[in-house]
Amino acid sequence: MLGTRHPLLNLRVFGIPTFRVTNSGGFVFRLVVNAVPFLLPLLFQDAFGWTPLESGFVVGALFVGNVGIKPTTTPLLRRFGFRAVLLGSLVGTILCLVLFALLGSDTPTAAIAVLALVSGAFRSVGFTAYNTLQFADLDAEQLGSANTLSATLAQLASGLGIAIAATSLRLGDASVSADDLLSPFRLAFLLLAALTLVCVVSALLLPKDAAGHVTARV
Repeated sequence: MLGTRHPLLNLRVFGIPTFRVTNSGGFVFRLVVNAVPFLLPLLFQDAFGWTPLESGFVVGALFVGNVGIKPTTTPLLRRFGFRAVLLGSLVGTILCLVLFALLGSDTPTAAIAVLALVSGAFRSVGFTAYNTLQFADLDAEQLGSANTLSATLAQLASGLGIAIAATSLRLGDASVSADDLLSPFRLAFLLLAALTLVCVVSALLLPKDAAGHVTARV
């Protein structure tokens, strides 16, 4: 596809920094955040012994945070720019993942719900920033290929995130005693936190004024 004048998909769009960052660091971010709603119900029901109703209530808080933060995302991007907002959401996501790893069955349910709410807010801000940034510097003739590549990678990230989370749980089960139900989940959340560092490095490579014409920061 790089060797023909009119390829089915124009891979040269990866030469545009904002698109490349969105579909490299952004790919890992999607992988991580899609793994979290897979892990949390298993943690709550298998390790904590919660009912599905209790588990669903707390996991629902994550999506409340996801939706509730939306009205503030555009003002944040206009005030601080894409790079700063991405870095803030990524650092916040890492902190939330580490805190998820530290949860125990004696942690108050309200505290876990608040953590899920905050995690959802960081998730939402990151998603919005990445989804807006990826098309910011593309020409009209590049949009078709870019949209196809982005959609494909997003679906791949979603499935791969669940696969990595499930594999890490299985590896954790094999390395601890049968009655240690928490350690596999701690391993999984810490692995996801470590993967999010890749996103941080990728975002740091962006110029401070990346896509400033979109946020009126030029």
